Amino acid sequence: MVISDDHVIAPSLHDNSVAFRTYAANDAGADLKYSATIFQAFIAQALKTKPDVVIVSGDITNNGEKASHEYVAKQLKRLTAAKIRVYVVPGNHDINNPLTRSFKGKHQYEVDGVSPEQFKQIYKQAGYGQAVQTDSNSLSYLVKPSKKTWFLMLNSAIYKSNYQQGSSTVGGGLTDGTLDWVAKIGKEAKKQGATLIPVLHHNTMDHTMIHQDYTIGYADQVRDVFSKAGIKLSLTGHIHAQSIKHATVNGQSLTDIASGALIIGPHYYGTLKLNQDNGHATYHATRLNVASYIQRRQTAAAARTYQKYDHNVLYASGYNAALSQLYETRDENHLSTKQVKQLAAGMGEANIAMFRGTPVKDSAAIQAWKKQPKNTSLRGFILATQDLKNNLKWAGHTR
Repeated sequence: MVISDDHVIAPSLHDNSVAFRTYAANDAGADLKYSATIFQAFIAQALKTKPDVVIVSGDITNNGEKASHEYVAKQLKRLTAAKIRVYVVPGNHDINNPLTRSFKGKHQYEVDGVSPEQFKQIYKQAGYGQAVQTDSNSLSYLVKPSKKTWFLMLNSAIYKSNYQQGSSTVGGGLTDGTLDWVAKIGKEAKKQGATLIPVLHHNTMDHTMIHQDYTIGYADQVRDVFSKAGIKLSLTGHIHAQSIKHATVNGQSLTDIASGALIIGPHYYGTLKLNQDNGHATYHATRLNVASYIQRRQTAAAARTYQKYDHNVLYASGYNAALSQLYETRDENHLSTKQVKQLAAGMGEANIAMFRGTPVKDSAAIQAWKKQPKNTSLRGFILATQDLKNNLKWAGHTR
C-alpha cells in the first residue's frame, strides 16, 4: 500500500476553536480538521488489508511538529506490530520547519519541530531501522523487503536554510553524491536480478501545467541516472493530485506515479502488486472510505457532517481562488456578477477533478469557460481537466 501527503496534525496541538478553524480554512482544500481521523482510517484499512509493505512518500505531518511526528509514528507501530513493514521518507513540510504551531482559543503558539536526526530516530521502526544501506549525503536509505524487490527511499526534501528563510523549501532535489549512490545501488540490483523502485516526495517528471517546485530539480539528470540504474517505476507525491505520467529515457520507459494526497478527498491509497519472478507490476488507486470509519466509531450524523465538509473544503478552495481573480478583471472582461460566480463554480468543479485524477464533467460552468477568450487566466488549466485519464491504474514491467 502506498500513500503520500497525509499532513497529520496531532490532536493534542489544537482544540478546534477559532485560531485552528481560521488556519484550516486557508489550507488549499486539505481536510486538516480531520487529518488524524483520516490517518486512523487508513491504519484501520491497512490492518484489514494486511499488505506486505506500507510506503509513505513524504509530507507526513502538517508542518513538521514533533508531536505530530510522534503521533504518526505511534499509529504506524500498530502496523509493524501486525508484521506489516513500513517505510517512510520526509517531504518538504517535515524537517526543520519554522512554522510548527499549536492552536488554542484565538491564538497560535510555537511548538517543537524535528531535526534530520530526530526524524530518523522517530521513524526507526518505519524504515530507518530496517535499512540495509544508507546514503552518507542525505536521509536516503535502501530496504529489501524481499530478495527480488528493493525500495530506494530517497530524501528529496531540502531543509538546511528553512530557519533562515522563515519557511520550508517547497522545491526538492538530490545531490550528486546521492545520485552516485543511486547508480551504485542500480548496478547491485541488476547483478542480483532485483526490481529497484525509488520512493521520493518530489515528482520525477511534470504532471500538471503547474510544475515549478513540484518536479524535482534537474529532473533530466535524475531520470538519466534512474534509467541507467535499470529503474522503470518511481513512486512520488507532493502535487496532491492523483497522477500517472510516462517518459522515454535512454530508449526505455520510465513511469512516475504521484499518489493523491491522503489529506484531500477522495483520500486515495495505492495498491502496488509485484510479480517476484518476472517483475511485472500492477497499481490501482482506491478511495479510502473515511465516512464509513467515522460512522462505525461515532454516528451516521457525524459521517454525513464529514462528507459535506470533505466536498465543500475542496470545492471552496478552487471556487474562492477563481472568484477573487475574476472580480479583479471583471470590468475588462465585461463579466456580470452572475457570470463571475458561474465561472468560479467551474473552477471549483475542475479543482475536484484535478485532485481525483478524473475528467471534469461538461457542466454549464465548464461550458461557460469554453466561451471565454483563450488568453483568459485559469481557462487553460480548467479545460485541461477535461482530458484527465489513466491516472488511477497502471500495469507494466519494473525490470
